[in-house]
Amino acid sequence: MVSVVDALKQVGSLSELVDHATRAVGPVVVHDPAGPNECLVRSGELVVLPTDAPTVRKRLRSAYSHEEIAAGAIRIHLKAADRASVVPIALEVGAAPNHVHLACPIMIGTSRPVIGERLPDLLGEGTVALLDTPLEAPHGALVAGVLRHHGATVRSFPVLTAPGFGDDLTLAAALRATRDLPVVLVASGTYTFDDRCPPVLAGCGRNVVAAAGNGGSPRPWWPAALPSVTSVGSTDPFSGRGPWVNVQAPAVDVPSSVGSSQLLCTGTSFAAALHAATLVPVP
Repeated sequence: MVSVVDALKQVGSLSELVDHATRAVGPVVVHDPAGPNECLVRSGELVVLPTDAPTVRKRLRSAYSHEEIAAGAIRIHLKAADRASVVPIALEVGAAPNHVHLACPIMIGTSRPVIGERLPDLLGEGTVALLDTPLEAPHGALVAGVLRHHGATVRSFPVLTAPGFGDDLTLAAALRATRDLPVVLVASGTYTFDDRCPPVLAGCGRNVVAAAGNGGSPRPWWPAALPSVTSVGSTDPFSGRGPWVNVQAPAVDVPSSVGSSQLLCTGTSFAAALHAATLVPVP
């Protein structure tokens, strides 16, 4: 049986990935396709902090359409004629686009059933806030299965659609809601148009564990690359790498228990889940 995660892993082109993302979250723009700053952003959406909003509004002039408050920031919508130019406009006015976040195995990573494998001993009981797809979707179910297999209980905060797509503002809202919880796991992330952290995510707390991504690149993958976040990668060539990766954990054939099924999963999402499970408080 092929899961949604597996199907997306097999996407053969950037345009196919954009089609998947657009169906999940609405119109998506590719910035710098095949270039060093390639990333996906939501068409026509800027994200600004409240202190910067008056200046940005003034600079936008005729491109401004409307706005709304979201996750302690302001989402500014551009007029239809300017939506495809969201990144150049963001640079011009001093704002950030609303980046599209991907479930980490969306490009590289597998999941497959196994029979008769001996599974590792459990690590104890505790709770992890999982910021991922809904638990009924494949990616969230698999990551939660790793946590549960290793003794953690899971509290779900969906920040991605079932196919594995989200954005800066949705993640920021969940991070605000979980800032007082002991362990928060983010098993997704994004590259950005300037390789800097989206300002709305810059306040991630030290309770956050995040996957380093499966791009096989030293480009920072956010929010994992934030100094306050524990970034988990692996020694495997598909893992994100660089000085911003704090921990290396197994990322190939990681055991996951989903219902009565036992599976082996590959990707830094599952490496991050392994590490998060070691941090949960033991009652």
